[in-house]
Amino acid sequence: MESGNLYIVATPIGNLSDITYRAVDILKTVDFILAEDTRHASILLKYYEIKNSVISYHSYSSKIKENKLLLRIKDGENGALISDAGTPCISDPGVLLVKEAYKMGLNIVPIPGVSAMITLLSVSGLSVSPMLYIGFLSSKSGTRKNQLKTLCENEKKLLVFYESVHRIKAFIDDASAVFDDSCIVIIGRELTKQFEQIVRKPLSEILDFFESSNIMLKGEFTIIIDNRNKKFKVF
Repeated sequence: MESGNLYIVATPIGNLSDITYRAVDILKTVDFILAEDTRHASILLKYYEIKNSVISYHSYSSKIKENKLLLRIKDGENGALISDAGTPCISDPGVLLVKEAYKMGLNIVPIPGVSAMITLLSVSGLSVSPMLYIGFLSSKSGTRKNQLKTLCENEKKLLVFYESVHRIKAFIDDASAVFDDSCIVIIGRELTKQFEQIVRKPLSEILDFFESSNIMLKGEFTIIIDNRNKKFKVF
């Protein structure tokens, strides 16, 4: 029996219209859909009248469950992996499933679409080469500041981060202590959603902006720091 496919399907990061026709077709025709949060996934699936079986798959899923899901694909079924938002396997546990799928010799098919990182880069007004995607740093301030210091000293690139609403202010505080005040910073909050906000300022002005606005009240953040014309701060 010929094995099936594991589709890696990008979904919207906010606006439900930001999904490809191909992605919708795949989600309607696979045998099962794997989602980080089935309740969150149900919003999108209901919107597009997708009624396929949805199974939870996240960082706490057991190896036994993972193996059973992949064996279903090996036995001829087709499965689709989606994340809570955007392209799977970018700072999410789906990468572990894909790694195991390769070990089993399964066919893995990308269904491309929106990504918060690419979305913000497209409106940054900056050339994106060279660029380094970092994702989430440590939740501990001391470790995070050391990570930023290492990046500042060693990576003369456009740096891209993700951060949660609970740590964004602390992230900006730490970045301000490390990077040159003149470097350009672009921050995107709630990208593609109703209260989308994009800020582009020198680092020296970003902290004041955060302290004088309500940008921190909710949302997920994507941050770009242009470290290509770096000047080192003295510690």
